[in-house]
Amino acid sequence: MDASPERVLAFFAQTTDRRDAHIERARALLGRAIRARLAHNISTREGDGALSAFPGSAEVERLMRPASTTFEPITDHVYDPQGPIGTLVGMLGLRPTEADLLAVLLAYETDPASAKLAAYLGGTSTALTIDTLFEIAYRPRCSSVHEASMLLHQDLAPDHAARRLRFVIVDGAESRSFLAQTIRLHPRFTSWMLGQRALTSELAAHARLVPPAPPVDTLDVAKIDLAARALQEPGSLLWLRGVHGAGRELLVRAVAFRQGRSLLVVNGRSLEPDLITATFREATLQNTLVAIRDAGEAIAGDRLVRMRECLAAFRGSVAMLGTSSPPPAISSLRPTTELEVPIPPHAERLALWRAHLGTEHSFTDAHWREVSGLYNLGCGGIVEACANAHAIAKREKTTTSRMHVARAVRGLFDEDLTAVARRVEISQTWDDVVLPEEIMDGLNGLRDRVAFRNEVLGEWGFARKVGKGLGITALFSGQPGTGKSMVAGLIANELSLDLYVVDLSRIMSKWLGETEKNLARAFDAAEAGHVLLLFDEADTVLGKRNSKMQSANDRHANLETNFILSRLEQFQGIAMFTTNIPAAIDDAVMRRMSAHIAFPFPDAEARAELWQRMIPAETPVAKDVDFMRLARDFELTGGYIRNIVLRAAYLARREGKPLARSHLERAAHGEYGDRGSLSVGGKLT
Repeated sequence: MDASPERVLAFFAQTTDRRDAHIERARALLGRAIRARLAHNISTREGDGALSAFPGSAEVERLMRPASTTFEPITDHVYDPQGPIGTLVGMLGLRPTEADLLAVLLAYETDPASAKLAAYLGGTSTALTIDTLFEIAYRPRCSSVHEASMLLHQDLAPDHAARRLRFVIVDGAESRSFLAQTIRLHPRFTSWMLGQRALTSELAAHARLVPPAPPVDTLDVAKIDLAARALQEPGSLLWLRGVHGAGRELLVRAVAFRQGRSLLVVNGRSLEPDLITATFREATLQNTLVAIRDAGEAIAGDRLVRMRECLAAFRGSVAMLGTSSPPPAISSLRPTTELEVPIPPHAERLALWRAHLGTEHSFTDAHWREVSGLYNLGCGGIVEACANAHAIAKREKTTTSRMHVARAVRGLFDEDLTAVARRVEISQTWDDVVLPEEIMDGLNGLRDRVAFRNEVLGEWGFARKVGKGLGITALFSGQPGTGKSMVAGLIANELSLDLYVVDLSRIMSKWLGETEKNLARAFDAAEAGHVLLLFDEADTVLGKRNSKMQSANDRHANLETNFILSRLEQFQGIAMFTTNIPAAIDDAVMRRMSAHIAFPFPDAEARAELWQRMIPAETPVAKDVDFMRLARDFELTGGYIRNIVLRAAYLARREGKPLARSHLERAAHGEYGDRGSLSVGGKLT
């Protein structure tokens, strides 16, 4: 068998498909490098004529006196514009050396013959080293090693886009010299060049690829024009400021449609550093605009460093959707345009709801006033809510109703709310409440604030006079069991609001800034989605500030209180706070509350009424039950009375008898014992 280098190389050089043109180029470069080695006695042949990358003893002497054979420098190659390398050359403006580098790496990943030839050159089949790549694609095109090395280092510099966005991966940078490091294509880059154009699975859970589509008719054309001008130049950055649902994403979609491009929409909250790199790599390959939601979180902590690196390497335009202004670290890196997308006034919101809900609905005039007044949504939120409401109604095979819209709006913010709170449904009614008349008057005034705030603040013009702090915040204070949380739930039910109870264990964090971020998420979602947010045991987050800071914990606590003070001034939603220790609440927080209602400890008459109201009408009750006597014997709040009545009901059912005084007294003794009280009949707190 003739295993001469020429026949081996000629066999490997055979390809037939135009799509393999890059492989032909790679094999030609590999063949040239092998022939150069043979000519310079760096490689040899075994006794049977087979090629060997390792010189034997007879060749070592010749290596010290290399031959002077020279080759004409290779010329730059023109790749097929329809092929994978040619497409990248046109899209990214690659230099000839970069194109050859990618051709060789792609052939090494996909063509066994090229991999074998490269393994022969490198003396190993495990990975392609940079020195082997240098010999294949760089040294043959330059008259000097110096010039070839300059090109190689330029193409593989750490700050070059190919490495910043990890199109190519260089391994061993910390432990080996440059030429000894191994190099490979990122798997996503390989799959893209092989024709896999769908969004990579790496980003599927964190991003959406939105094809160009005409914008909705109700978008502000002037805003679209401003955004389009800001994003028309490559390398520009647009920071869109506004609340969730204002319509920021719709605005960027409209710009993408004008440019005839897709839009890569990414969830900034889940962007860890490696996913940031994956985002800009994918955007480069897909040639899309990029929109990063929750931009403030996308650049928090160590993410900021990676974001800066990727923005420096990415050639395209980026829109970042945040709730506040961009930090200097971002705006100083790229030419940045900041554009606010505000929530439109009531009349415009009403027009948007009417336009996007269409005619297939069962809305009344009161319903229109409710949705436009209650929900703090812009065009984006209204469009999405209407589409979701129609989808819910279609699944239920009914006409879209007010409740469908309420469920759709809840769905927009459920992810934000459930991250820090839990939704609670209250089964009690106002008949279960026993409070003094003056307290009920205060609660009625609070309900009026919620029910009529759109008319008073909007139509009557008080929003202009008040200026800030247009939200409704109330502090309920009182001993445990006096009904604070229940009343908050009843107010929510009466006003058709969802009640979310904040889980402080999920809000509070030992990491600096995390607590504030979690609180901001809760406030933003409550404000836009029009839910009632309830903070139980709120003195944890509303505590007095320490003027004599003696530790980092003091500074951290002060920062949290300062944040809440600032947020309450801007808040336009509905939030209620409960506490057992009103003296622990910071005075400045107290001043910013719309109302402070103190729930008193029930007197004997109130306790007797609570005992009576806690027993359902369906329950069989013995004649010996004396509610006033129970009230005098046990000084308890409604919460404890509820526990005792329920416990007594189980005792009575077990014995098969009506609920009697003995059952209630035994249950009361058990409740006192469970609470660690040594005596029975005194106050339980």
